[in-house]
Parts: sequence; C-alpha cells; structure tokens
Amino acid sequence: MNRYHRFFRRLQVLLVGILFSSLLFIAPVHAVSSAAVSPETLNQLETSLQQEIEKERQQATAEAESKLDREAIAAIEETKKAIAAIERGKTQEAIAALERATGKIDILVAQYPKLALIPVAAQVAIIDFAPQDFNLVDRIRKQVKSAVNAEDFPAARELLNNLMSEIRTAIVNLPLERYPDATKQAARLLNEGKIDEAKGVLQLALSTLVVTEQARPLPLVKAHTDLVTAVTLAEKDRDAAQRLLEDARAQLKLAQELGYARGDREYAGFDKAIRNLERQVKARENTTGAFAKLQEQFSSFFNRVSEVVKPDDSSKRAEARRRD
Repeated sequence: MNRYHRFFRRLQVLLVGILFSSLLFIAPVHAVSSAAVSPETLNQLETSLQQEIEKERQQATAEAESKLDREAIAAIEETKKAIAAIERGKTQEAIAALERATGKIDILVAQYPKLALIPVAAQVAIIDFAPQDFNLVDRIRKQVKSAVNAEDFPAARELLNNLMSEIRTAIVNLPLERYPDATKQAARLLNEGKIDEAKGVLQLALSTLVVTEQARPLPLVKAHTDLVTAVTLAEKDRDAAQRLLEDARAQLKLAQELGYARGDREYAGFDKAIRNLERQVKARENTTGAFAKLQEQFSSFFNRVSEVVKPDDSSKRAEARRRD
C-alpha cells in the first residue's frame, strides 16, 4: 500500500479517535438561541446552513481534484509496478517501469520547472468539534499553551483537535525535486545488480510524498448563513433578523478565537459592519446596499483565510495550465 493511501487511512483513524476523545466538546452544528426566533426560521436556517456547508465541501472537493496531475499519478503507479516486479524477480520489467516513470516525471519538470510539489491525491473531510462556549474555548487554549510550554506535544495535539471547526482538504504531493533522482538511482542500481538497494530507494521515494492542507472555517460559513437569512427576514421579522445578526458576530468571534487568521484586522471591520446592519434593521432602513458590500468583502476574506498551506505551487501550476 503506497504512502498516500496509508496517510488517508491514518486520517480516517485520527478522525474517529478525535470523535471519541472529544465528545464533551462537540457542539451542535448551529447554536442560535430560540429566543426571538420562530421554529420555522430555525428550520430554514438549519437547512440553509447544511446546504452551504455541502456546497463548500463539494467546491473543496472539485478544486482539489482539479489540481491532481495524471502524469504524476502515473509516475507513482509505475514506481509501485517496479517494486512489485523486483519482488517477483523481474528485473527487466522493473527497469522498464522505472523508465516510464522517469519519462513522465521529465515531462512534469519540463512543464512546471519552478514547481516543487505536484498533487497526486486528495481527501476532504468536515471536522466540527469546537465548542460554541467562549469560556470553554479559552480554557482549551490555555491548556494547549500549558502543554506546549511543558513540551508535552502529544497532549497539545490532542487538545488542539478540540479547536477544529472546518472543512479540511488534505492533498498528497509528489516532490518534484527529489523523486526524479530516486527513480534514476533505482534504475542504475538495478542495472548494477543491486536489487535490494534499488527496492529500498523506491520505497523511500514513496515515503517522501508531501501533504499540504487547506481549512475552510465553519464558523465563517455559519456567519455568512446568518447574514443571508437575517437580510431575508429584515422586513417581516425584525427581532429574528436582529438575533441572527448577533449570532453572525458571535460566529466571527468564534472563528477568531479558534485561531483562523486570529490577528486579521478585518474581524473588527466585519463586527462594525454587522452592528451597522443591526441598527439599520432596527430603524427599518433598507439594508440591500450595505449587505451587498459586506457580502463581497466577506467572500474575499473567506477565500483568503481558507488558503492552502502551500498555495504558490498550485496557483502557479493552474496558471501554467491555462496558458497551455
């Protein structure tokens, strides 16, 4: 089994482990108080939220899959075939597979000479274990800091699991700088009759695949859903609209407290803009223009906060494809 399959299996095990270790911290998908909000509105909000989360999940999946490179995937498959041939004692088959793998990698190097990583596999998961209670979030944050200061990193990682509320995209990448050397070295070793050494080089190459991650914060998705629903209710149910706008500000604060671009100054701007919407709703003013402006700014902010850990390679590669 190759490394990215093992990685995704470990990711699935991790998620199950987090689930059972974090039951005390799991919050409902949305925690809007029923005060001043009718059951019909709550149902509408919940439906809208689930639809928005699913839309973001599908978008994350489509974006990740669009970045996968068939040549890179084929190069890895050829590497696996070479290892299998070595294990069967078919040296010439292994050499032929490595030649095909090297050829595909050479094509990638020629197409994307400035890239270090080429995506070969992806998985998207919804992880929502963060509490809605700010006091509890603060307590966990302090526990994390204490664990890190004590260099108890396993405990810190376990605690950090309880501060996750996101749509997580994990992408496995082929390292373009190291992988070509490995296939060429293995082929040379096979020609020299150093079978075990060649196999070891290839197994090591498969173990050096690099994982990058992207997180779309769920509190920001929830805040946006609150805003959209509040604007639709502004004319007919001002109390409910006010409550939803308050919750939108709370979700923004939660995103910040969970560490999603915590130091970004735009949080204060959004809080001020939403408070202004609350004033307009209360005064029965038209909120269309203010909301449209806020929505545009919010969309840009969400995309920026959700950037992949190593965005440069993917964006440059996408641009290169558009030019081809």
